[in-house]
Amino acid sequence: MFKSVSLIIVVILAALGWWFYSNITTPQADSGVRVNNLPWQITVVDPQTLHVLDLDIGRSTLDDAVNSLLSEYSLAWFDNPDNSISLEAYFIRVSKSGLRAKVILQLDASGLDADYLKKNSGKLEVQTSRSIKYPLDDLAHTLKDRKILQLTYIPKINLDKEMITRRFGKPSENIVVDENTEFWLYPDKGLVINWNGKAKEAFHYIPQADFDRVQKSIIQAAEQVKAGQNTATQETIK
Repeated sequence: MFKSVSLIIVVILAALGWWFYSNITTPQADSGVRVNNLPWQITVVDPQTLHVLDLDIGRSTLDDAVNSLLSEYSLAWFDNPDNSISLEAYFIRVSKSGLRAKVILQLDASGLDADYLKKNSGKLEVQTSRSIKYPLDDLAHTLKDRKILQLTYIPKINLDKEMITRRFGKPSENIVVDENTEFWLYPDKGLVINWNGKAKEAFHYIPQADFDRVQKSIIQAAEQVKAGQNTATQETIK
């Protein structure tokens, strides 16, 4: 009985998610539900700043995100093969205007010392990119002022290409990796959509000043996949 009720709740939530993506409108529309913090409502403030989901990517901090996203979160840092350091925050249950998602923030890691971080980290995990991931929740209070460099939004429901195109428009470039993986590029919006036929879609928000670098990394990763040298994942966009 409990399993049946749980299944019904899941189906209802999925249906509501589809209804929101299909029917919710922007504040400029003449009718319908009016909100201004939806994932397709993107404002390019300047080349270094992108406003989306009530945050200014390139300017807002981790603390701003905590107050806006209202979700439990965890922190991790990455020791990358090129000896650089990456810092990420993971918000598991985010709800904006009825749309539920997971949000990942890439934070400014400049000035962080790898040896100090390792002493305050949890058990390491080796990633497919050969980066080493370390949980870092014990230092969350000392990193709250770190600036958000990029934001990744992963909807709870699966979206087809028609729905994505209806909301975001046609991309200026479509990089096809294989039959299940595509990267849709919107440089004028500071947006990359990772469409995946076997997993959740992901919306990556990147200030325009950094877009060319990310675009080159996607193209390089796609070429490596086609050559059988790599696997395209969310880690491709960093």
